[in-house]
Amino acid sequence: MSRRVWEAVEAKARETRMVEAKRRREEERGRRETRRKQEEENKKEKALEVKKVAEEWEIWDKEEKVTRSEEKAKKLVPEQSHKWIKVFEKKASERMLTRKIWDYAIDLKERFVLRKFILYSEKSKKK
Repeated sequence: MSRRVWEAVEAKARETRMVEAKRRREEERGRRETRRKQEEENKKEKALEVKKVAEEWEIWDKEEKVTRSEEKAKKLVPEQSHKWIKVFEKKASERMLTRKIWDYAIDLKERFVLRKFILYSEKSKKK
């Protein structure tokens, strides 16, 4: 083989190796990108699962607290008052009552001064 032919064959082989190396790099980059996307999807799925489990535990915990509070209330409240047990629940006691037509405000005059006085005199107690 002549030198020119040999150089041409070498150049072609080098070019082929470069093309192959480029193709392999692109394939590896594609695999890494696919793997990264799968990992992101897995993280999102795991986060959703954790969130669902946390919500389920929160619901369970709330139900457990309600059950415990009802049991405590039943122990503290006499049996004849058990039909009104909801009145003694913490949640019911924290709730604001709905406004009604007959609700009204007592507006005091600017010069009003609160005074302390005895509602019932000592004489009325003795009778």
